[in-house]
Amino acid sequence: MKICDLHCDSAMIWQAGSSLEDTTLHVSLPYLEEANIGLQVFAAYVPASVPQGRRFEFAGRMIDCIEQQIARHPDRIVICRDSGEVETASQQGKIAALLAVENGDAIEGDLRKLQRLYEMGVRLMTLVHSKSNEWVISCSDEQPRFDGLSAFGEQVVAAMNELGMIIDVSHAHDRAVERVLAGSTTPIVASHSGMYSISPVPRNLNDDLARAIADSGGVVGTIFLPAFLDHTRWKSENERNRKIFAELDRRTAAAGADGGEVGRAWRSFVGDFQETKDGDRMPLEKLLQHIDHLVGIAGEDHAAFGSDFDGIPETPAELDDCRAFPTIVERLRRRGYSEQRLEKICWSNFLRVLETVCG
Repeated sequence: MKICDLHCDSAMIWQAGSSLEDTTLHVSLPYLEEANIGLQVFAAYVPASVPQGRRFEFAGRMIDCIEQQIARHPDRIVICRDSGEVETASQQGKIAALLAVENGDAIEGDLRKLQRLYEMGVRLMTLVHSKSNEWVISCSDEQPRFDGLSAFGEQVVAAMNELGMIIDVSHAHDRAVERVLAGSTTPIVASHSGMYSISPVPRNLNDDLARAIADSGGVVGTIFLPAFLDHTRWKSENERNRKIFAELDRRTAAAGADGGEVGRAWRSFVGDFQETKDGDRMPLEKLLQHIDHLVGIAGEDHAAFGSDFDGIPETPAELDDCRAFPTIVERLRRRGYSEQRLEKICWSNFLRVLETVCG
């Protein structure tokens, strides 16, 4: 069964000297092939700390990096821009790669730069990340300056609809998601989010929003980060790792627009994070509960995977890297999921969205 994964941050680490072939990462070309992953969304992540005036350039360099890595393996993986190209890649036995930008900061308040990202091949953009920008409020913002989405934010939504670019609301404030849903004429996605009713952390989607995304024809990709899937773990890790989170923020801010240093700061953080662990890993069962709940409230046509591999410092037990996708599928099968339902979650749900929005 082919797998589609809606989000990974591997390119952030490639900029620090790694590569698509690096099997120390969660995502590598050999592992993608072993797991039968047919489509991988690669994100160009733009930290909120990148200085204004350098953010579009930063995103462009990451996109170049992704393209260069993939171009080294033309017989195994190819960048795709629509569902037809994904189908062709699949028929040729190649992995389809989809370009994404994580954080609307990248367009620097300029719709012409959004157009340029589209021309570069970007087909999905996550509107915001950990800090609100001038036009959309982040889920981490406890004192929003406006009602979720500004007038310019509404223009971005309309422009993405017109271009044929998928709107991603992971990281967005609930009110921002509501405003996007009210304004978008095409399906939207939450590429890597958990279920708030199971684990009430700000990054997760409440049931009403998950249903509304489904009503738009969109999908929700379940994230694999234990801290988002288990609220108790989220609270304890935030307390225990306060210093290393602060150090990551400091180093990322100090990196400015140096993508290599951003990647090195992340790898250092992951190492420090792992040293705090006592070997206790979140059981895979918790991830499966989130998928069960999502399917239960939004329907089997609107669930997908959004691992956030290489952008998370730990994974659930039994999921060391992307080779573990078949393990998830087998566990869902044991829970009574039919082959038809599994095929939708693994593959065709997101392909439907891609075809509807991008052609």
